[in-house]
Amino acid sequence: MSTIVHLLLALVLTLFLALQARSLALVLRYRRARVAPRAPRRMDLFWTCIPVAVVLFLAARSWVAVFGFGEPTIASAITEIQPVASVRAALSR
Repeated sequence: MSTIVHLLLALVLTLFLALQARSLALVLRYRRARVAPRAPRRMDLFWTCIPVAVVLFLAARSWVAVFGFGEPTIASAITEIQPVASVRAALSR
């Protein structure tokens, strides 16, 4: 994908992450304030945090793609293609 697409995706996911984290905080605050007949379980928190973790992973992956942290400069220099004529000339010597 192009850099512009990754940038737009990263911005949208970051904004969505902020809204999702805010909603998670509201849900947790509501659950503490409510008197429940049973104590809150840890698995409830786990299943509530899964969407936040997925969006965080995707946003981080898009930001890495935008800034190019995943591709070292040495690896990009090695991928240059040499013309076939110069390779044959070097082999014939």
